[in-house]
Amino acid sequence: MKVCVVAVFAIIGILEVSGHGMLMNPVNRGSRWRVDSSATPDYNDNGNFCGGFYVQHSLNGGHCGLCGDDYRNPTPREHEHGGKYGQGVIVASYQRGATIPVSVQITANHLGYFYFNLCNLDTYGRESEACFAQYSLKTSSASNKYYLNSAAVGFYNFTITLPAGVSCKHCVLQWTYNVGNNWGYCDDGSGALGCGPQENFRTCSDISIN
Repeated sequence: MKVCVVAVFAIIGILEVSGHGMLMNPVNRGSRWRVDSSATPDYNDNGNFCGGFYVQHSLNGGHCGLCGDDYRNPTPREHEHGGKYGQGVIVASYQRGATIPVSVQITANHLGYFYFNLCNLDTYGRESEACFAQYSLKTSSASNKYYLNSAAVGFYNFTITLPAGVSCKHCVLQWTYNVGNNWGYCDDGSGALGCGPQENFRTCSDISIN
């Protein structure tokens, strides 16, 4: 029995770390050390998965930290503004309303989709779910979601469009990866791969918009 229990937990552990990825352009807080030697290194920067599937959906009611940390952790969490990696360093500047290139590195692909939100710290004062909910950004796929139609690993390069009416000395670009490799119930009651609760990955990048 002990062997079986250990095996089950080993399998769960493998499933929880199977998909990995992060936003590399503009570089996210946890990955900034890869391009800036003054940044605090996060050697697990491709694993901001909200604590894992079980933690996110069974313990935290589906909630994820604003920048991919375990929702249970005290705020500011490590990857949030004011946390260990959230040092407020602006990594890129853009023009308001611009269509900008982004690059996501996927090291283990489980399909699904990416989406982006923007928080204006100049006006909101702090990161929050309400702040990020103000701006959902369009991707080059003409929707707010960029679907992975390939199981390839590597870099996914596409564009997103910034809001026309937003300028800021300090905005935070939030990237979320909703994977699609778990079976669950869809909105119409049918069951399919990619429906129901899924593992999520999330990162935050500090930018300015002129």
